Amino acid sequence: MGRRVRWFLTAIGVAWAGVFQAVPVLPHYSKFLTLGPGKEWRFNSLVVDLNGDAHLDLVASARLVDDSLHIWRGNGEGTFSQIEPKWTDIGYAALATGDINHDGFPDIVAASHFGTAQTLLSDGKGAFTEKLLHREDGYVDAQLVDLNADDQLDLILLGFQKAGIEIYLGDGMGNWRFHTTLPEKKPGPSLPGRALIVEDFNGDGHPDIVAAFQRWGIYVYHGDGHGGFKGDRTNFHSSAREFKSLAVGDVNKDGYLDLVINGTFYGVDKPNGPDVYLGDGSGGWNASSAGLKVLKLPSAGVALGDLDRDGNLDIVAGGNVTAEADSDGLFWFRGDGKGSWRLVQESGLPTSGLSLLHSVTLADLHHDGFLEVIAVSGGNKGSITIWRPTLR
Repeated sequence: MGRRVRWFLTAIGVAWAGVFQAVPVLPHYSKFLTLGPGKEWRFNSLVVDLNGDAHLDLVASARLVDDSLHIWRGNGEGTFSQIEPKWTDIGYAALATGDINHDGFPDIVAASHFGTAQTLLSDGKGAFTEKLLHREDGYVDAQLVDLNADDQLDLILLGFQKAGIEIYLGDGMGNWRFHTTLPEKKPGPSLPGRALIVEDFNGDGHPDIVAAFQRWGIYVYHGDGHGGFKGDRTNFHSSAREFKSLAVGDVNKDGYLDLVINGTFYGVDKPNGPDVYLGDGSGGWNASSAGLKVLKLPSAGVALGDLDRDGNLDIVAGGNVTAEADSDGLFWFRGDGKGSWRLVQESGLPTSGLSLLHSVTLADLHHDGFLEVIAVSGGNKGSITIWRPTLR
């Protein structure tokens, strides 16, 4: 009997230990660094190792300042030193990165809100060779990807007012040749862009395009691998017909990419928050936003990443719970790996007080396996704030 009791108690202990080990310890976030306080930062920041030292660097663009493009070199400990700007100031710009000239160092394209696309070819030491492309419309987003399988990166720009989606083919030296525009038939006199994502959504090995527009909704185009695209507007709903930010990832682990949208608005008397649509790999989408509608007002800025390292993608989204101006916050929604979400109530991320959020980026700046949250804010009290996780 004594041996049986000891065995029973041991089995219970092992079982409880397994339960406790299966529950991840949630990291708690605190503000670690503020860059560029008092500036109107816009669009997405870039987090990329520009000089090959294995430390992530930071690139961002600000409005209404001299030398709009800022590049900071990271030291691997989460702090940064700014590179002296020796390139043309083209005004605040949407940013994209990729190794355009195949020299092993990431390059930068800055697509200005005033119509100039600036290509900066990096030498890996902090210097850049500059090339400029002048166009008519301003831009709000940019992506670099090989669209026609010629081993050269091509450039996709999202216009601010009338251009829609512009596609340029690259020659591997930083020169861009105009290829086509989308949508083929413009839905109205203006087509104000908001966000752009390029990924292979249908699993055919060719890049596809998802673009968000104010008033006109979300457009999805499937690429043919030769620079051609077929697609149209989706039926994703927003009462205000506003879609501000996009993120993509396989949130339910079915092998198909899913889409996260922030900025959709359903009304002042209704709960708001990000929307998730599960892709089926064949052009179909199923809403999967349970647990996300907890905000009073939507905002821009959304990112996907595994913050608690439980193997499931989480969402960090901008939003507003006070309905006050210049009081956006950051909200962490834990994913269950099946398409449902739960707000982390005491994450340490600010629930208010941020000025006009524009973007959210996740990156492991400290090489410790945990993701920092980088928030880009505009408005009169704009800044770039970095929030670092620690285990309690």
